[in-house]
Amino acid sequence: YNPIVAIDKEGYINIWNRAMEKMSKKKASEVLGRFINNIIPESNLLSVIKTGRREFGIKLKVGNKSTITNRAPIIANGEITGAVAVLHDMSEVEAISRELAYVKALNAELDALIDSSYDGLYITDENAVTIRTNKAIKRVTGMEEEAFLYKSMQELVDNGILSRSATLIAMETKAPATTTLTTITGRTLLVSATPIFDDNGNIYRVITNVRDISELNMLKQKLEQMEGLKKHFEFQVKQIKTKESGELVFKNKEMEKIVYQAIKVAEVDSTVLLSGESGVGKEVIAEIIKKNSARKDGPFVKVNCAAIPENLIESELFGYDAGAFTGARKEGKPGLFEVANSGTLLLDEVGDIPIYLQVKLLRALQEREIIRVGGTTPIKIDVRIIAITNKDLAAMVENGEFREDLYYRLNVVPIVVPPLRDRRDEIPLLVKHFVDSFNRRYNLNKSVDPSLIETLMKYDWPGNIRQLENFMERLVVTSSCEILTPEHLPKYFLSTGYGAGRSLDQAVSVNKIIPLKDAVENVEKQLIEKTFTLVNSCSKAAGILKVDPSTISRKALKYGINH
Repeated sequence: YNPIVAIDKEGYINIWNRAMEKMSKKKASEVLGRFINNIIPESNLLSVIKTGRREFGIKLKVGNKSTITNRAPIIANGEITGAVAVLHDMSEVEAISRELAYVKALNAELDALIDSSYDGLYITDENAVTIRTNKAIKRVTGMEEEAFLYKSMQELVDNGILSRSATLIAMETKAPATTTLTTITGRTLLVSATPIFDDNGNIYRVITNVRDISELNMLKQKLEQMEGLKKHFEFQVKQIKTKESGELVFKNKEMEKIVYQAIKVAEVDSTVLLSGESGVGKEVIAEIIKKNSARKDGPFVKVNCAAIPENLIESELFGYDAGAFTGARKEGKPGLFEVANSGTLLLDEVGDIPIYLQVKLLRALQEREIIRVGGTTPIKIDVRIIAITNKDLAAMVENGEFREDLYYRLNVVPIVVPPLRDRRDEIPLLVKHFVDSFNRRYNLNKSVDPSLIETLMKYDWPGNIRQLENFMERLVVTSSCEILTPEHLPKYFLSTGYGAGRSLDQAVSVNKIIPLKDAVENVEKQLIEKTFTLVNSCSKAAGILKVDPSTISRKALKYGINH
């Protein structure tokens, strides 16, 4: 029953029932005999005693509760002996009222969203009967809303209003369904239906989206007629699905699978072996794995095994203790395995690790511990290994150049990145990406003519993406024209195999007899020029041509080759 409080004619509380205790959070023993205004200052019961009048529907705040109060004097033998108040808790009513207002506002918002959709929409119940449409349905289908409202989809199909129903397909398969259909008005529609399930897994609504395909085709034709569309269409590429892939630019289906595989394998700590030719983007794939892994906030240590002298690589990888060798630090030095602890260690050019050291690397991978050079104490490590190679490790195993057990330990998750010549469809996208990047870097406004794209796509690019990037940078910064065409290609590019589908090893040709010295100089110049399209430093060029960097620097100066 309702909360009740009563006072005597002096204003002292003499009734405080259990409902009043529950609402006020005050026990009767705490308030009986106390002055009413000290407990409920706004009760107004003293005024009722004074006036002798009854009061109905008066708002009263008791603690944090909102109430409606009826007050009346207590009369005995014709004399007012006190006053009583009966309270009605309105807190729940107010909460329900607020919730109802919120629901009304939400419904109004949903109605606005549905009606603002450019596509036609209709919603059906569990019996495939339409209970709601939006305003666009008339424009899209050519039929009034009444043609759908409160009609079952089966009825519309049976009467020839619709040739088929995606709603019925979705209800039958209990899955989203998309189909094309024709209407009695002659429209061809693309229709997608999505079922909505209740808590018991039963369909209770189906939301269907309707789009006029003929309207889409008309819009496409209008777009194609816009000035300059055909020229820019050759440069248009699909949106790239990167999933946190950083700087990797791709559209090839095979590369899409590789990126997906990299993101998937990032979820675990398995060792990954990335193989493929130089310049195909293996290190970027490694970055994707690291950025999407649980170790993304840990260290990411990269080591090029081919760049470290053979006599230093062991101490670089595993570290050394004090006094391990002449010239060693007194305090010793941690190796890259220790530096990468709790993170990722990238072993680039892993095929160049000396075979005597491969045993120690294998032990580190198997036991997850290392021993420093000159040390005896094992050090536990927690490192995820990503190995990169441009060599055929399986063939090296066959030739005794690489340990078979280490190969299998590294090859847990193999990812082979294809060369650029096997994904030529990416060249237009890459060219645009590089030109845009160099435009921003050098504050330029260069663009590429389609004919240049065609020429570039004919070349095999033995240096892959790295070569293409270096080549485009040279083209962008050296050309004086805003639009790059085949005319801006260097003479050696067109005359020695570039654009003819031939790679670097096919560049030398003999067209006439010339002095041997001149021939040697011509070949030297061509080789150095070509190598600088692959790399951007004398040391790297020297590595490719197997000569000393000073030789490259001297001959580049001799032949006037910029690098």
